[in-house]
Amino acid sequence: MFTFNSGAGKTAPNAGAVSRSPIKRRFTAGVFAMRYRTDYSAARLSAAPQVLELGSWRLHYQAYATHSHDRRAPVLLLGGAFQSFRSFANEVSELLTEHPVILLDLPSQGGNPQLAAELGLEQLADLIAAFAAELQLPPLMPIGLSYGSALAALFAARHPRHCARLLLAGISAFGRPGARLLLEESLALLAEGRSDAFAQGALTGLLNPLRLHETGVAPVFRKALLRQMQRLTPSEVERYRQNSQRLLDFPGFAGHPACPTLVLAGEYDHFTQPWEHAHFAAACADATCAVIHNADHLAQFERRTACAALYHPFLRGETLPPRSAGATRLARHQLLNLEKRHEARLTPSNRRARLRHSDAGEWSVEIAELGFFGGLLHGALPSQLPVRGWHLLNGELPAQPILPLRHSGSGLAFVFPHSDAQASSALAAQFSAQSLPAVACA
Repeated sequence: MFTFNSGAGKTAPNAGAVSRSPIKRRFTAGVFAMRYRTDYSAARLSAAPQVLELGSWRLHYQAYATHSHDRRAPVLLLGGAFQSFRSFANEVSELLTEHPVILLDLPSQGGNPQLAAELGLEQLADLIAAFAAELQLPPLMPIGLSYGSALAALFAARHPRHCARLLLAGISAFGRPGARLLLEESLALLAEGRSDAFAQGALTGLLNPLRLHETGVAPVFRKALLRQMQRLTPSEVERYRQNSQRLLDFPGFAGHPACPTLVLAGEYDHFTQPWEHAHFAAACADATCAVIHNADHLAQFERRTACAALYHPFLRGETLPPRSAGATRLARHQLLNLEKRHEARLTPSNRRARLRHSDAGEWSVEIAELGFFGGLLHGALPSQLPVRGWHLLNGELPAQPILPLRHSGSGLAFVFPHSDAQASSALAAQFSAQSLPAVACA
């Protein structure tokens, strides 16, 4: 994907494969190019970043250490959607006691406004390697969170000589049909200008409403995140669209990381579920997977102490403790055997319902299973169903928007997009009154 200019040390996009020719840099061989700041404070994370130009691409970064030419392996922080450098104030403070820390926003990521629709996940991962080569960094220790976990994992798999250790949270191969359907729905809602519906659905995916008591997410945080997603600028909407489309276009991992890898899964994470984390760890050559209790998709922020008790020794290269408060480490034989059903499914007291489409009509159905995130219907439905525009009507609840997932015979599996705040709250109230099982690995 990149060819390196002989004199400038810059890279240019190329439609072909990664260039295998020797990298030529502007720096004298053997001279350490990265200059770290040594005056870190949380306030500095809001300051203008440094910018590295690689061909036509602009990479935003901040780099901190205890001395300006620190040659130790740096931790590289790669965040998820709706995260900026400011999101990592606590992590940077903790990590700096033992490691140099680099925060990186690739084009269209975090606070980097540059659009990059032509770049896939693999090409963005290659940009991380180009960044490391240009600044002559020692092998990195990426921490990838949510969307950033895909980039970190691809970087480690495609450029093993640049990666010493890898820590992931919120990782999956993005192949679960329900997750893909919800991501497609979020893009459709944004295209229609329905920012409130988009924000409501996205918030429900990130913060499991049925587990707020366990995860301890404060109402003020949920409201702030909801407002942030409701008020995305046109540029932010386009970046979200590009990033989401990359996930949908991603064909899956052709190879997996070979370096030591630690995978952290939130116990109640519905967006990237524990079994998906475990399957990814099983495919890696040297991976440990741990379930963080009483956490969902934002485990590293909701349960900082439990996560830090694992990632601090991991980044130091130490053997992980056999037991850790707030977490369960999975044995290798468990990784491919976790229960995939992530929520309770109930049989409602009134199973009779109607399935209505805004254009196609209305059908009588029977609710066989009902969960907060989806369910199963039976009825004499047409063989070809529209993807969007459906509502489930049951006397016990407000009309619920649904998305058909699988249609086989008389059965229709579906997911709730949770795009209607009132309907979603009513559904959550019904399930909060039920006794919810713990996930299989807890």
